[in-house]
Amino acid sequence: MANRIWVAVGIILSLSSQVQSAVDCNTTGVGRFADPTDTTCKKYTLCVYNSSTKIYTSYNYTCPTTLFNPNTGTCSPDYVCEVTNPASSLCTEDGYIPNPNSNCTGFIECVKINNTFTATNYSCPDDTFFNPNTTLCETSYKCPTPTFTCTAAGRFANEADSTCQTYYMCVLVSSNGTYVQEKYNCPSTSVFSPSSSFCTTSYACP
Repeated sequence: MANRIWVAVGIILSLSSQVQSAVDCNTTGVGRFADPTDTTCKKYTLCVYNSSTKIYTSYNYTCPTTLFNPNTGTCSPDYVCEVTNPASSLCTEDGYIPNPNSNCTGFIECVKINNTFTATNYSCPDDTFFNPNTTLCETSYKCPTPTFTCTAAGRFANEADSTCQTYYMCVLVSSNGTYVQEKYNCPSTSVFSPSSSFCTTSYACP
């Protein structure tokens, strides 16, 4: 009886770290990756591959006192968080809008309280995509293919954005040239400068 209890406890403990992750380990592969829905730059996911089962397992972590640097895959005291709250640049009215960092698998709920927007991130159920036309997660919705593809690590301007407020972050995750591509928004008072690869108030958007 005692052995059965210990076996049960062991199973519970092993499953407690395997939680739903905002990072798709099947896409990223092995490594540590920033949570694309986290605006504090503290959360990240560790992707581990089990060669015997051929299944990826994801573990969510939070940097205790520092920020997660997606370039090095570590918690760093020197990293500057460049992810902004989606409400400051995306929310214009109450309702649901696509999460630009989720590749159609998530959405943002915008709520205006005392003339200030608050944004809450949500993920669609597995095998569904957020349809901005119906504001529902649907299996039949076809997510548009991104027009930008990472070919090198770094930050790159979104040439399709006439406001110059969005850019792409490319992170090399394997030696075979595989990149993780994420889209970010500059703070509402700044634009992305392709020359400095940073959000700035001094750059003049063409």
